[in-house]
Amino acid sequence: MKPTSANERIVLLDIVRGIAILGILLVNMTFYSSSLQAIQMQIEQWPGVWDQAVKMLERIFVDGKFMAMFSFLFGYGMMLFKERAEQKGNRFGRLYARRLLALLVFGLIHGILIWFGDILVHYALLGFILLLFHKRRPRTLLIWAIGLLLLIPAVLVATGAPATPKLSPEMIARAQKMIAHDQLVYGSGTFAEIGKQRFGDWVMSFFNQIAFYPQILGLFLLGAYFAKRRVFHDIPAHAGVLRKLCWWGGGFGLITNIAAALLPDQAAFAGAKNLFVLLGVLLGSPLLSLGYIALVALWFKRSSQHSPLSLFAPVGRMAFTNYILQSVVCTLLFYGYGLGWYGKVGPAVGLLLALAVFGVQMVWSRLWFKRFSIGPLEWLWRGFTYWNNPSASATKSAR
Repeated sequence: MKPTSANERIVLLDIVRGIAILGILLVNMTFYSSSLQAIQMQIEQWPGVWDQAVKMLERIFVDGKFMAMFSFLFGYGMMLFKERAEQKGNRFGRLYARRLLALLVFGLIHGILIWFGDILVHYALLGFILLLFHKRRPRTLLIWAIGLLLLIPAVLVATGAPATPKLSPEMIARAQKMIAHDQLVYGSGTFAEIGKQRFGDWVMSFFNQIAFYPQILGLFLLGAYFAKRRVFHDIPAHAGVLRKLCWWGGGFGLITNIAAALLPDQAAFAGAKNLFVLLGVLLGSPLLSLGYIALVALWFKRSSQHSPLSLFAPVGRMAFTNYILQSVVCTLLFYGYGLGWYGKVGPAVGLLLALAVFGVQMVWSRLWFKRFSIGPLEWLWRGFTYWNNPSASATKSAR
């Protein structure tokens, strides 16, 4: 079998990006529609059977997996960007720094003016650290990636995996007041009132996310390692590695996440449950995400010409646009300056709503590329990066 062509390789990465965008929407739907306080303090708001079933399935198969996938692709994408820049005789470091600065601006606009849960600012900041590694050998990238991914779990295990804190009645009462306040502001407030609340939640979310910087950077470096090893340039040559990722990485990730979700909360199981929650979130989720990527790659390679996976490619080609668009659409659905559904949609209905939104994105992305060669926000991003008219140099290849 011949190596994967450049076009096939790009289609595959766009498929994985498109799948990641779906998974991110499934996770973010809870944050669009529910109080950040309730989520962080684990205050149960939807005890119904269907809602609990959906939450369980998302906890096992979705939460943390697709953002890890997106982080991996970010690192992979940097190496592809470098490869193309150097082929054209451009200075990679300068171009990529401008690209990250533009991403930072977009992220600030997104987080402060649209939705507080933005991830782009963190990607831009960590991207400057990633930039320091672009000349490193694959082995160095792999060592750093593994070290960073193991750092937080090792520290927590060494110091004793923290138990889930038990909330006192007073703490629960205070949390309920904050949840009611969020419901009032986000559900029926004006744009200005929501903007004030959103900024506070963005600050809180920003500092919470910093705790996961080693994990995110580790995934960036792992993606860069895979790109330097050209794993998706020649899938048949790396099929053995990909199969091992499916079985061992995906298997470990699945087992730890199932155990973390299904072990009872009784005191007798507290130690085991806390350990599996720790392993599932910090190690199992990244490994399961790698299992997903490997599975998609192997599946796509078997029937790349007519694979149903290709339906995800248009969404992935404009992943940046679709990520921001999800926030715009969902905040209009849930916030007071839109339909005001905030706090009224549980996990089960939220799942159906997420699938509906993504279905529309699949259709509109496909229609968009019948006329244009690049997504609208990708067009702006490219313009900031190259300081030119993006349409003059846009091609139908993905970033």
